[in-house]
Amino acid sequence: MLKQVQHDEEMKSNITQKQLWFYPILLGFLGAAIGLILRYAFTGELPGFPLKNVLHSHSHVMLLGFLFNALVVLLWTNFTDGIDKRSYKYYLALQVCVFGMLITFIIQGYALFSIVFSTLHLWVSYIFLIRLWKRINKNNPLTQLVKIGIVFHFISSIGPYCLGPLMAMEMQESPWYQQAIFFYLHFQYFGSLFIWLLAILIQRSAVIFKKEHVYIITFSLIGLYAHSLDYSFDHWSIQFIGFISSIALFVILLKFRKAFIHTQKSYRFLYGTLLLIVSCNIIGSHPYLADQVVESRFLLIAWLHLLFLGLFVPFIWVELKHKVNTITWVFYIISFLFSEAVLVFPNLSYKLFNTSTMWLLFIGYLGVFLSMSIVHLSYLFKKQRNSP
Repeated sequence: MLKQVQHDEEMKSNITQKQLWFYPILLGFLGAAIGLILRYAFTGELPGFPLKNVLHSHSHVMLLGFLFNALVVLLWTNFTDGIDKRSYKYYLALQVCVFGMLITFIIQGYALFSIVFSTLHLWVSYIFLIRLWKRINKNNPLTQLVKIGIVFHFISSIGPYCLGPLMAMEMQESPWYQQAIFFYLHFQYFGSLFIWLLAILIQRSAVIFKKEHVYIITFSLIGLYAHSLDYSFDHWSIQFIGFISSIALFVILLKFRKAFIHTQKSYRFLYGTLLLIVSCNIIGSHPYLADQVVESRFLLIAWLHLLFLGLFVPFIWVELKHKVNTITWVFYIISFLFSEAVLVFPNLSYKLFNTSTMWLLFIGYLGVFLSMSIVHLSYLFKKQRNSP
């Protein structure tokens, strides 16, 4: 293994930050464009539009092409001595798979070619993350947290592997089929991606991160899967586990507040958003509110967008080290908050604006898309000035 690492070090290529960031930024823009088209289709103005197929394409591109790509770029940048030539080839192979999913999901939905591309992406990501693990250049509680995130990526893939056998047993309508999907999504969103974001945020602060913090965060995030189980099973113990896990995570993150007070404004904002999201987990543990989220697809989307648009997108923009002007930030935040308000209070929004909820959501996401277009396209077309 040591010889392999040394060999790779000799094969270092002059891979710039711009080269690494090109794919997540481009795919983030394309995914956002597909999402806007989806929102327009939901207004009913596109009869015969393949909603399910395009929705699959949108979700895979945003999760794997934008979020996953961006966060692994940040891991290579912040926790290793830089990506080696061979690992970069695996990174490019992942991009081929994402572009394959983007096209094939739209054309055929879940079928042969889209399944092939998504499976290949998963297998290549195993190799890519193992190589990352071997090249993490320190051994301390923070890098251990990063490695836990890599473990969660492997664990999350149990969900997709269960879908085939469940389909073969004609159990698509069973709660276990839905839970296989939720299992994957939880250990991605509140496993790998959340942990990697948290590790980088902590690295940017003066937090004294200890081994016990790793244990508490890890077991809290595992316990939060109980909130996903609540969609299929109704038992007090599920809500209790979710509540205890949310409290534990909130308490441990709250202990870092003094260290974040002295960081720059953008990181204080992101830390505050983290606390808000964990607080929502605590509130959502209440049986009445948990039932509301289970019954309302709008509330579920509002929750996912709070995590994605409210936390991950701003985090990536801050880490991109690309100047985003104040007007764009304000426009993005107002558009995002407007869309969240419509999702949470659809009836009130309809009465207030005398416009259908779907059109109001389209207007909100149009603002989000325009903001993302400004940031992503300006980055893609700026002149290369970064050093390798």
